[in-house]
Amino acid sequence: MLRVRDLSVRFGDVQAVEQLSFDVGEKQIVGLVGSNGAGKTTTLSAISALVKNRSGRIELDGKDISRLPPHKVVELGLIHVPEGRRLFPFMSVLENLEIGAYGKAARGRRRQQLEFIFDLLPRLAERRDQLAGTLSGGEQQMCAIGRGLMSCPRLLMLDEPTLGLAPMLVEEVFRLVKVIRDQGVPILIVEQQVVHVLETADYAYVLESGRGAMHGLGATLLRDDGLRRAYLGI
Repeated sequence: MLRVRDLSVRFGDVQAVEQLSFDVGEKQIVGLVGSNGAGKTTTLSAISALVKNRSGRIELDGKDISRLPPHKVVELGLIHVPEGRRLFPFMSVLENLEIGAYGKAARGRRRQQLEFIFDLLPRLAERRDQLAGTLSGGEQQMCAIGRGLMSCPRLLMLDEPTLGLAPMLVEEVFRLVKVIRDQGVPILIVEQQVVHVLETADYAYVLESGRGAMHGLGATLLRDDGLRRAYLGI
């Protein structure tokens, strides 16, 4: 599925990501966790070709995508739901969702995907004609994830999907992540909700200053004393 090897990204004199390697397999939820500035969002942006990687190799289904432009990455089915939702506030929920189906493959499955999303997220069906900017924070996040699913992803990348949400909605987002995985879409998730990620992820990587500090099964990392002291205050 997704294979990242020795990824490095630099912004001027700042080394944001350095020699980072990880994998996302079929039917997996893989988490990237770490403190602010650890390089998590930069990693997703480099995979999506939104920022240039200084070195390293990125493969999707065995194909080298390291030098492809962003729209070509999307056409291959690697879909990035960015931090902050970034909906079009003066367009309806339905219009925001339909924008996600602009790729050639997705256009042919637009109706099918829309039915799937409305079945998965019935609140969006109820709000389909409402302006996206008037939705609650949780509803906006669901709309952003739904827009990503409209692209018929081979792999879905979620950047801080629970940012600013109430605890009950955080639980709902992680429930949704599991459902999407169970529908056959692997997920790479970046989050600061370390406990939720490790409880949910099949595998996880901990980043520190742009480097991979540790990795393992989510449940195994959750029991690691060093990680618990560093990120959970235990």
